[in-house]
Amino acid sequence: MTARLNTIATAEPLVSAYVAEHALVLAGRPLRADAGPSPRFGDDIWMMAAAYHLPNHHKGQSTITFTTIEDPVWRLTAKEYVFSRLTKITEGCKRLPSVVTVCREFRELRKLFVFLADRRPGMRLRDLTDDTVLNAFLDHRSAGMKPEFQQQERGRVKWFLTLLFRTRESITFDRLERLPWDGRASKHVVGTRPPENSTRRIPPQVLAPYLRGALFYIRTASKDILAALEEQERINQPVSDANKSHRAAGQTLQAFIERRRRGGRGMPARPSDINLPHKYTPTSDRRVNRSLIAKLARIGENTIDHPANLELLRRAVDDLGLEEGGMDTEISIDEETGHPWRPRFHSKTLLIETRMLLAACYVITAYLSGMRDSEAQSLKPGCHFTTASEDGIIERHKLRGKVFKGRQPTGDEDTWVVIEPAAEAVAVMERLTDCDRLFYRHGYRRNTDGIGNTINHLLNVFADRLAEVRPHDPIPLVDGEKWRFTTRQFRRTVAWHIAFQPFGVVAGKIQYKHVKVAMFEGYAGSSASGFPSEVEGEQRLARTEHFLDQYEDFKAGVRTPPRLAEQFARIRDELGDFPGRVVDTARLRAMLANPARTYYPGVLNDCYFEPSTALCLSRRPSAEPEAAPVMNHCQPAKCPNSCVLPQHRPAIDNVIGDTRKLLSIRSLTSLQKAAVHQQIDQLKHMRDQTEETAR
Repeated sequence: MTARLNTIATAEPLVSAYVAEHALVLAGRPLRADAGPSPRFGDDIWMMAAAYHLPNHHKGQSTITFTTIEDPVWRLTAKEYVFSRLTKITEGCKRLPSVVTVCREFRELRKLFVFLADRRPGMRLRDLTDDTVLNAFLDHRSAGMKPEFQQQERGRVKWFLTLLFRTRESITFDRLERLPWDGRASKHVVGTRPPENSTRRIPPQVLAPYLRGALFYIRTASKDILAALEEQERINQPVSDANKSHRAAGQTLQAFIERRRRGGRGMPARPSDINLPHKYTPTSDRRVNRSLIAKLARIGENTIDHPANLELLRRAVDDLGLEEGGMDTEISIDEETGHPWRPRFHSKTLLIETRMLLAACYVITAYLSGMRDSEAQSLKPGCHFTTASEDGIIERHKLRGKVFKGRQPTGDEDTWVVIEPAAEAVAVMERLTDCDRLFYRHGYRRNTDGIGNTINHLLNVFADRLAEVRPHDPIPLVDGEKWRFTTRQFRRTVAWHIAFQPFGVVAGKIQYKHVKVAMFEGYAGSSASGFPSEVEGEQRLARTEHFLDQYEDFKAGVRTPPRLAEQFARIRDELGDFPGRVVDTARLRAMLANPARTYYPGVLNDCYFEPSTALCLSRRPSAEPEAAPVMNHCQPAKCPNSCVLPQHRPAIDNVIGDTRKLLSIRSLTSLQKAAVHQQIDQLKHMRDQTEETAR
């Protein structure tokens, strides 16, 4: 090996001992129907988009340019590593990685080469005989990152270095011959990653106006935008030959000016923020939009620049003034302000608002379905359909799309249950689209391209636009900065809402109208989408947070139900969590997390679940084990697992009031009235428990 490395200067070009130059890089992978020829091993640029089927893909994510590595040995090493990962299942992996994953690994390998060239000139991969340099590389790759992301990044780089070692038998010249960190688990090298999902949840105070703005665009602004698009299509039709002469155009232009006068409207103004070539912007035209006027008046665009017609326009502007926008589509009134939500359209602002409408539809669809970005972007016209619920009473809205994560490369067909606003968003997009996908890039040369990885930018542009259109409903700053929206946050946030606030109101206008089970069905999609597990994870976090609150109340002297008090006392004594002593917060949460798994917060009571004493299981066969309480059979006033706390008192008072109203029904029998009185007494006893607990 050493001799071969020392003679590379005379061994041009270098040839792999394991892969032929003509070997197809994508052999055996399913390719898209429009795929071109597969790149070959000897090529310097591998364009592999044909083997990647996710709709939110950008071609740059699946392209490798090997000439960015100057060293010929390392360039061949990179080719052999990438080829091995694309064609062989590496030890420790269950399947072949996607081409995008391999491209990310190539970029990591290139960074390792740059690090070695800068910090250890002359050192090769074979020279890494201990972990000193690799530790320095981990520090280098995670430097400057926020603490919550450092461990994740270090763990990712550590796994890449392990893969580099495991592909060594496929590399001819320079390869990593020593197993990094002797194969120790990541937690022993980079530390234990935090259990909570690192994706940030959108704060409720940010999410509410953002969703309200998206709903406004779908339910109000969309009507104007779609109407303006139809108008634009009409006025862009070819002008008849009769109106192409200067004289005929002048007469038609005069008639157009008179129509504007009768309507009390000014002449269409050219956008002030558009910079056109000097020949199209004479200082004497006073910002009049001659191109739009020609289209609206149905005259040839060249004829409007005739001196006589320009003079007509100048006099019209002096007489009528200018109108922002200028198109004929009327603008709807915003019910919250009593004014039109924007000035009239022109071609540029119509394009901007079309993109904003697309963003609004994406926000509502993604948030209210729990879809990943790739799943939302897989939706096609006709994806919405309805079915009846199992009891035949409720009509369920469903979306048909594809699941990609953990599935075959081309994705698997699946469905999501959604609520009406998401169905409305899809209906708007079906009117907006003119290709075989719902979400695509409007106003670009190839306008059938998907929005791909531009969606995060679009989501934040939409937030900025809402600040202009809806200043009465602003999106607040978070820690003095604008919130940075990403597609991942929607899925995480709706899972959190289901877990933490199952009966709450989201965004002021969207209310979860189902009980928790129906909501879980409605927002979770299918098991293939992986969303139910995310909701369950958020529910575990919710139980831990609630349990932590009860523990803090216990320490503060609030009287606590016996089972809870016993558990909390044990934890307090083990931690030494007494006044004047600071305890390890992480350790406290870890100790609380285990008992919190069987703690279920509720409306009238909490349940500290113990199967052997749970009354809700009394109707179940003894041979049928239960790992969770059966909420429909809960007996909060009698069950020893029931924990009634001060925060439950308002709900109990409401139930007592509603129950008392039943006594006013004259047709009740004496036995029924006795049962109602017994129910009231049980509820009062529960309320008394809250008073005792609060002391």
